[in-house]
Amino acid sequence: MSKTGADVSKWNKINNYTEVRNAGLDFAIVKVINSSNKADGLFNTHIAGFNSVGIPIIGGYTYSYANTTEKAKKSADAFVSVGAPKGIDTMWLDLEDNAVKGLGSKIVDIINIYRDTAKSAGMGFGIYTGLSYYKPYLKPYIKQIEGIPIWWARYPYVKDFKISTAVPDTKYLPTDFAVDGWQYTSKGVVSGISGYVDLNIWYDKEPFDNTAEREIPVEFNPFTEPVSNVKLGALGNDANWVLWYLWRFGKLVDENGAPDTRYIDGVIGVDTVQKIKEVQQILGLDADGIVGKITRSVWKKIC
Repeated sequence: MSKTGADVSKWNKINNYTEVRNAGLDFAIVKVINSSNKADGLFNTHIAGFNSVGIPIIGGYTYSYANTTEKAKKSADAFVSVGAPKGIDTMWLDLEDNAVKGLGSKIVDIINIYRDTAKSAGMGFGIYTGLSYYKPYLKPYIKQIEGIPIWWARYPYVKDFKISTAVPDTKYLPTDFAVDGWQYTSKGVVSGISGYVDLNIWYDKEPFDNTAEREIPVEFNPFTEPVSNVKLGALGNDANWVLWYLWRFGKLVDENGAPDTRYIDGVIGVDTVQKIKEVQQILGLDADGIVGKITRSVWKKIC
């Protein structure tokens, strides 16, 4: 399964989020903080806009200038402080600036600061980078960073790309490790967005669910309650909020009939809609398979 989405910052003015959704954008990643460790200029606007039209926000990123562990800690703490209240559940560390080049093994310590801070906040963590940074500065320490998801930047062509344009051949991806996502162009053209925008293809489902290596609590829903209807095709946090309840209601089970968190996978599919209808019917609700305000209210009262 793959999805196409955009990453945005203050440089990406969006005039119409509905047009962006209708253009086929599957997800968004937003820049969370700037070089002063304050909220990116359009962070709050982008969060509200994407949420208002149901485009899943599968994470946030920080462009790192941190060349010491002290700076890394301040930046990571700021990311959590700004991002967590808005539902950002994955921290992507953007490594490309000159400030983080030539640090030797110290870059591993810096990465670990960000990763540990994200983990302590209940967030997923990954690294955004490209070949020109990876090969000289990260590859020598591949064993130390093994297992960290990679969001890869490489632009094979300079032509304009629409969401519907075929993605470049995967021969342009690294062969020594798998990537979760590929930022394949900085010249994306999307209706509703002024100017160019970065476009990405996402391969791994993990960033959509953010449950890998993290225990899902039984006593409370760790995902942020949706602000709009959750229905067939929903992804990310909103889908997981619904799936957590289905799990608690005993609808997500393994081959032995035991509740299984593996099915909290960030996707509302056809089978999920059927489970939603079953729960709604049991509770005397309109069994339409759509989790709206009334269904959410009833579910919250139960658990």
